[in-house]
Amino acid sequence: MVQHPNPGSGDSLEKILRTWLSQQCQILSGAIYAELMTGAPDEGPYNRALYWPDDQSGNPLLSRVAQAALHTRQAVIQTCHTATEETGEPLDLLAYPLFLNNRLFGVVALGMASRSQALQQAAVAQLKTGAKWLETIISLQGKTAREQLANLVELVAAALEHEPFAVAAAEVANELAQRFSCSRVSIGFLRNHQLKVEAISHGLKIDQNSNLARALRDAMTEALDQQSAVVYPTDSESGRLVTRCHAQLAKAGPGAAICSMPLIKNAQAVGVLLMERVPEHPFSPETVAQCEQVGLLLGPVLDLRRRDEQPLAAKILDSWHAGWAKLVGPGHLPFKTGCAFGAVLLLWLSLATGTFQVSCDALLEAGVCQVVVAPQKGYIAQVHARAGDLVRKGDLLATLDDRELLLEQRKWESQRAQLLKEYRKALAGLDRAEVSILNAKRMQTEAQLNLVQQQLARTRLTAPLNGLIVKGDLSQSLGSPTERGEVLFEVTPLGDYRAVLKVDDRDIGAIAIGQPGRIRLSGLPDQLIDFRIDRVTPVSSVEEGRNFFRVEGILAGPPDLLRPGMKGIARIEAGRKKLLWIWTRRLVDWIQLFAWNRLP
Repeated sequence: MVQHPNPGSGDSLEKILRTWLSQQCQILSGAIYAELMTGAPDEGPYNRALYWPDDQSGNPLLSRVAQAALHTRQAVIQTCHTATEETGEPLDLLAYPLFLNNRLFGVVALGMASRSQALQQAAVAQLKTGAKWLETIISLQGKTAREQLANLVELVAAALEHEPFAVAAAEVANELAQRFSCSRVSIGFLRNHQLKVEAISHGLKIDQNSNLARALRDAMTEALDQQSAVVYPTDSESGRLVTRCHAQLAKAGPGAAICSMPLIKNAQAVGVLLMERVPEHPFSPETVAQCEQVGLLLGPVLDLRRRDEQPLAAKILDSWHAGWAKLVGPGHLPFKTGCAFGAVLLLWLSLATGTFQVSCDALLEAGVCQVVVAPQKGYIAQVHARAGDLVRKGDLLATLDDRELLLEQRKWESQRAQLLKEYRKALAGLDRAEVSILNAKRMQTEAQLNLVQQQLARTRLTAPLNGLIVKGDLSQSLGSPTERGEVLFEVTPLGDYRAVLKVDDRDIGAIAIGQPGRIRLSGLPDQLIDFRIDRVTPVSSVEEGRNFFRVEGILAGPPDLLRPGMKGIARIEAGRKKLLWIWTRRLVDWIQLFAWNRLP
């Protein structure tokens, strides 16, 4: 049972609430279960509940979010980490308070499949619209037949189950014709500011160029222009309304009583509902009031269904027309102010000029770099400097192990002394042949000895110039072997640097030799270093899926804190351009490439 908001309400109100809850759950895609709780308006407790599906019972998660909505009197959305059995995805819990004459009388809570924030807001908007429908229906309960209203909600819900808009509109027209004992019910909607007959009851085919369709459009337009329900034949209260087109429609057939009322959505007319009866049963004021409430119920729903089926181009066109109507129509001052500001900004951007700057990554490299290599095979004995040290020309950097060379030196010195002794003995014995042989051997020994002495001299590795060691840390490699020609140190002079820029291939066309620029390094973010383009290489490299060209620049007065390998961001000044071109060039280039690739 339901705690009814008004005294004297009975099972019919519960039926309306149950039907309304079922309708909302069917409209909101992904709804799994729902709960509607009501109580005394603004007093509570709100402990009388209805459930959907009918076999459901109380859910603690829904109750908690419903209490939060009752407390704040606003919509509440929570993401529940409990997964559904069907999909295993988390749930979204949504609760919305229900009001009657600005008095809180209940809350509806739903559990839905998880969705994005935009879809969550769309679900809240749908519940908000549904809550207004429910308030309208309950307000009418004391004025119209309760069972008839409950049946009306059911027929609208049944008609909205059909996917195509044309089928849903035709079903609504048929049901309205049956419920209100009408000979014909027609529904029309605005399309591009022109009224079009969308559905006629009893399955009649619609020919927009037929006389009947023209007569229906004229009568609907007459009601739409007056923004009021029009009844024909007129009575004393509505005699001030124009009914000329309604009279022509009635005369076109055997005669009819006509009632037409605009379909309203967001305080704007989106269509017209036109109902016809036989002349013997004209529309009473009570029936007209009920039809107006039906129009308030049907307008937003049918218009939403119609817009959902429109192609993308039609949706864009409708948005354009809606924006234009806001711009040239009354009201909407903030929107008009924003458009005016945007137009002035666009005009200024198209006339003003600025410096076109190309941004790219930058790296400092040494202008000159000399290497110290291993002169021969050996082992590292001592290290006296490493990367990052400042050295002067001739400073000792490292020494190689010379023990084997010293032993070899002694060997050749001993052999030289022995050959010298034999040479003197042969010379004293006047043995010319022996003297010649020993002299040759002595010279060979002298050469070997000189070679060993040179190798001993090269075991001392010294700095080739004044500068900074940028590569080489052998302190952790003592005793390790070296190969001849292996690079052990790199030394670069201080102050001789160049900027190496990685320019995107989309911007390389704007780069030319001599252009100025500035670099801001990560290690010196408070200083700007000027440079000038010196060289543009014609070869590109690929990094992270993008093409870059190597561009070199000469630094102007670099500070003493610069070191090779420092990175930063460079900006190259590529001339004066229009600000609009500078801000939109990427987009224009992409459109040109896309059109070239797609168009024949």
